[in-house]
Amino acid sequence: MIVYHKCVTFKVMGEEIYLYSEELQHGRNTVAEIDDIYHHMGNEPPTVSTAIFAWQEAKGKELTTEELRQVMVDNNLISSGV
Repeated sequence: MIVYHKCVTFKVMGEEIYLYSEELQHGRNTVAEIDDIYHHMGNEPPTVSTAIFAWQEAKGKELTTEELRQVMVDNNLISSGV
């Protein structure tokens, strides 16, 4: 078993999404951890977009435009004044 300690963390709707990603010969392998459950994301980069997609898939919901904007603010990608 391989244990990874390094990850990228994003906040989506108040929840922390941990993305573990590794570059392999055939491409990238990314896994998202949400509520102690792991979701294989495949050949995706460890970005806020991947975190949002993982959250939506895990929760079975699509974020609204305003919720997406709030995710960007929460992750310091845009300012709340924009």
